[in-house]
Amino acid sequence: MIRECLRRLGRMDQLAALRHRGFRLLWIATLLSATARWADMVVIGWLTLELTDSALMVGIVAGCKMAGYLAAPFMGVVADRMDRRLLLVVAAVVNLAVSLLMLILVVTGTLALGHIITLALVGSFTWALDNPTRQAFVPDLVSAEHLTNAIALNAVAIEITVVVGPALGGLLIPALGMAGAYALMAAIYLADVAVLLMLKDSKRAGHEAQESPLRSLIGGLEYVRGNQAVLMLLVISSLLNLLAAPYRYAFLPLFSRYILDAGPTGYGMLTAMAGLGALAAGVWVVSLGNFKRKGALLIWSGLAWPASLLLFAVSTSYAFSLAVVFLAGLTQAVVWTVIATLILSNTSPALRGRVMGLRTGVVISLPIGNFLAGAAAERFGAPLAQGAYAVGAMVLMLAIVMRIPRLHKLD
Repeated sequence: MIRECLRRLGRMDQLAALRHRGFRLLWIATLLSATARWADMVVIGWLTLELTDSALMVGIVAGCKMAGYLAAPFMGVVADRMDRRLLLVVAAVVNLAVSLLMLILVVTGTLALGHIITLALVGSFTWALDNPTRQAFVPDLVSAEHLTNAIALNAVAIEITVVVGPALGGLLIPALGMAGAYALMAAIYLADVAVLLMLKDSKRAGHEAQESPLRSLIGGLEYVRGNQAVLMLLVISSLLNLLAAPYRYAFLPLFSRYILDAGPTGYGMLTAMAGLGALAAGVWVVSLGNFKRKGALLIWSGLAWPASLLLFAVSTSYAFSLAVVFLAGLTQAVVWTVIATLILSNTSPALRGRVMGLRTGVVISLPIGNFLAGAAAERFGAPLAQGAYAVGAMVLMLAIVMRIPRLHKLD
């Protein structure tokens, strides 16, 4: 039934890439894997807060969950050299094992902070491999005429789950408890493995290495340095990961518990509203097709996102906070979708793995932002820390726009 539904959707021009069986399977696998990944980010944040009652430790664990992004540029080299399907299967199996271990530790009552940190680090390295490999795999599975559409659809799948996953995670805690949440995440990863094993019809399974891995990495760095559009997009991505994205992982648990007095159920509703905003954004972006002036949309959404977070920082009303978090989820999904689409469409096919590895690598600014957010919230309070983050993001975004006026013409 799901397969037939996707075939029917593929007949729409905006979803034309779904006509390719390989891309359909990868798209489904991406939705599964990324949803479980980001749901875990939320569940582990609340679990850490309950275990330690420390804002600083929430930031540290969130940072560990993404520390592996330091290795992402090297993983991009691997994605350009090896069978991408095999790499995805390996990453999915490791993620499944991590979720099962967390489930066992929670059920047996033996979970300790050291376990959380260790497994968070393991999971971070699998994602550093998985993310650039999945994105570089897209052009292998579709025809040239559907490449732009496939890039946009894959970007939507990945970036919507960045917000939808946390929404699911927030709802799982009150609905199923910690053990139930990890059981469901393990089931999602198992489904991801099953779908990836069905994926056989790629046009490419890797290429013969003609240079050392280090030389390949340096080649990717040199390419980005000489490609102003891609370099500019990576800088913006790093900036917004540092100052805007931490609201979900470092700030939402603190606001839910200490400012809005909403508890885990209210936390779930806040993350769910962010997810609804992301879904609305995804439907809208896909409906636009291969639209023009993507750079202009990036500018406006890149400013609206931190502006909504500034409103969230000063809010003491739960209802108003729900509304501005919806806006934050919507604008965040637009930002990440447009950035991913622009990077892939402005990158040479032979370097997509390495460039997307660098794109994943700059997300290292997010764990740094999470760590500093936890420390700032513990020292100055969550509202002041979130407000400072939001203002900083807007100021730096405006500085980039004024420094590089051609950004608004980028397609």
